[in-house]
Amino acid sequence: MESFNLSWPNSDSLIQVASEYSSTMGVGFGIKNPNWDLNKGAYPEVDEYPLMATLGPVVMIIAIYLLFILKVGPAFMRKREAYKLKKTLLIYNAIQVAASVYLVGRFTSDLLHMGLVPKTCHMDQEGTRKQVIMGIWLYFAAKVSELLDTVFFVLRKKTSQISFLHLYHHTVMVIGTWAMLKYSPSHTLIFIGFLNSLVHVFMYTYYGLAALGPNIAKYLTWKKYMTSFQLIQFVLIIMQYFSAVKTSDCPPSKGIAGFIISNTFVFILLFSNFYKKNYNAEYKKTEKCQ
Repeated sequence: MESFNLSWPNSDSLIQVASEYSSTMGVGFGIKNPNWDLNKGAYPEVDEYPLMATLGPVVMIIAIYLLFILKVGPAFMRKREAYKLKKTLLIYNAIQVAASVYLVGRFTSDLLHMGLVPKTCHMDQEGTRKQVIMGIWLYFAAKVSELLDTVFFVLRKKTSQISFLHLYHHTVMVIGTWAMLKYSPSHTLIFIGFLNSLVHVFMYTYYGLAALGPNIAKYLTWKKYMTSFQLIQFVLIIMQYFSAVKTSDCPPSKGIAGFIISNTFVFILLFSNFYKKNYNAEYKKTEKCQ
């Protein structure tokens, strides 16, 4: 096995360096306070949640994740047989389905209470604010747990599944959700959590059934429709979020809104390319002829 001699800076050093640029970042993202403290959330209650006090823990989680997926994991598995992990995957996917169903129910309740495109600034109301923050944190926790998707791919030697799209999607969702919750939690994010959790109910149901083995997997012919559902999701997110930002009495900064909308467009491009390569018969025919 190859040895890895990497020296990682501690989290305090990362925070100190990042804080030196906080004023510039604040202006760029439309944050009015020039003395923006990276360790201080938009609301005091946000900082009390696990992994939310400082930037360090989430940076280390992503760093360890990428190191394992790109280096340590493949080196560990190089001379080993792929692990089956049938029972582990059944339990894992069942938990993910249950968590996604819970989030769909929670966010549905929030949307019925606040509205799909609310004008009222619900973050000004303590009770509603705590409800929104709790919901976003649970969604963030789900994104962290979903990093195990890739870990299982490595242990099962499913390297074809570990694409740029896969790594980008998982990494950005963790970092992006953390940043939104820390610095700009808003009721305008509820619809995103609702729709994405709904997609994941079907996605993890599919993965759970596929884990039962080839006798079941051969009947699962609806995988491409999940990709279509994801693409529809992104279009709906852009439409709803743009409307919510325009309507709300307390919209997020232009930088935050721009990041969410532009990143969603990136997802549309990446998932469209994935769909074309995997499910477009004409594209596959052209590829074989080259």
